[in-house]
Amino acid sequence: MTVFVRVRRLARVAAGAALGLGLALGAAACGGDGESDTAATSSPAPVLGQNNDRIQLTEGAAFSLGSEDERTTSLQITGYEDGDEPSVVISVREGEGEAASHTLRLGDTLDIAGEAWQVSEIGVGESASMPGSATLTRAE
Repeated sequence: MTVFVRVRRLARVAAGAALGLGLALGAAACGGDGESDTAATSSPAPVLGQNNDRIQLTEGAAFSLGSEDERTTSLQITGYEDGDEPSVVISVREGEGEAASHTLRLGDTLDIAGEAWQVSEIGVGESASMPGSATLTRAE
């Protein structure tokens, strides 16, 4: 009987060693130098608001854009229009003036504080828990 006990113990030790070696090799494969693997790099997720030459608007949230003359321009999505081509309705208020509504499709440009911005993306929201969005990029 002692032979069988030793064989079982040896089998358990061997299985534990194999499991430990597998975990160590798996951890080594996941870690490593990030600079050597350029194919796996990705850019960070876009941040809501303004980022370089990009503005992302979210339905239900006003966005303020400052200008050089210290006047603030407020932007807000006020609606969408269905059809063959989706369009977004954006309200623009410069300073304390009246808000003007603009209905824009993909590729349309909008003048904001003296600069041209182009609609590059429209995401139509399906519910209050998933609001719609629009992305504007600086027109060249």
